[in-house]
Amino acid sequence: MTYCSALWNHQMIDPIGRIKPCCRFDGNESPDHNIKDITIQEAFYSDFQNDIRTKTSAGERVPGCIRCYQEEDSGKRSLRQRLNAHPKNQNLTKPVISFLELSLSNDCNLMCRMCDSRYSRKMFDEEVEYRGKARAPEKYMSISLDEIYELLPTITYLKFTGGEPMLIKAHWDLLEYAVEHDYAKNITLNYSTNATVYPKPRIVDTWSSFDAVEVALSLDSINKQENEYLRHGTKQEQVLVNIDKYCSIRDNVNLNLMCRPTITIYNAYHLPETLDYLTSKDISTNPTHLTYPEWLNLTVLPSSMKSIIEYKLNHYDYKTDKAKHACKYIVEHMNSKDDHNTFWKKFLSHTDFLDLKRNQKFTDACSYYGEING
Repeated sequence: MTYCSALWNHQMIDPIGRIKPCCRFDGNESPDHNIKDITIQEAFYSDFQNDIRTKTSAGERVPGCIRCYQEEDSGKRSLRQRLNAHPKNQNLTKPVISFLELSLSNDCNLMCRMCDSRYSRKMFDEEVEYRGKARAPEKYMSISLDEIYELLPTITYLKFTGGEPMLIKAHWDLLEYAVEHDYAKNITLNYSTNATVYPKPRIVDTWSSFDAVEVALSLDSINKQENEYLRHGTKQEQVLVNIDKYCSIRDNVNLNLMCRPTITIYNAYHLPETLDYLTSKDISTNPTHLTYPEWLNLTVLPSSMKSIIEYKLNHYDYKTDKAKHACKYIVEHMNSKDDHNTFWKKFLSHTDFLDLKRNQKFTDACSYYGEING
């Protein structure tokens, strides 16, 4: 079965203005639809999106959905399967945009090693120096809200991603518009936030006007050295304080907390402890392996370093079967192929470049690997 509810009710707009069926859809497999040239509705009802709706409903796999297929083939529950199970995604008989995913700006306060200038403008200068050009067409980007307002009558799920939505004023403008025009009561909000910024009291009050609020916390490691190395600019102590604040308001605003650690070479070792912490806070978790940039994927590690991760994750004293299963999946993914010869030199050069620019050191943050040849 390849049917996906996202193809029937979901559109994603990134800070550059590109329109895709969802955040995971491979951009190389979709037409160059941009909000500057085509409306969201026109993209949604385009021949391309109508075609993939037809193919997936008939059981055919489409190339753009490869990420979900990879997870399912390995035994992991994919985003497609999770979306299909959501109560708001049942019995869809005709395509209508009810789920909108927005990256309103690339305004962000962090410089995460797996990110780029499209999602954090602070990465722009480093990218220009390292690559010769940035992935973003300009240092600061944002999209207009006018077309978004027109879609609100049918929206039941509104997802905000990076930049850092808690820093983006347009996001608050959109919420206020939804409340003023009586759309809020039908909308569930979803956030992907780095948890370095906690919203002001008036914003939390605004949340209470919405059907529900989901906050997906980007905590990639409970280990301070790892997380501050990977998410440059973060202060671990403040992040943990903010997480406690989120926990304290759960009942007041119908708030659901979740975390989806993105597992890379830099943070796999302490995944079990990270899951322990999140479980202790009653925060649902679903770690996943990184796919881009490819050189940070665990499959790139030499066998000697893979064995260090494998031994730790296989011998940890897990508190829950769910955490044990999640770590087993990460190990299986790591060993599923060998990308060492393809990407190892790229990993070393990019890591060394950022270490030098940021006065950091990989072997300090990830000392468990030992000395690194090359």
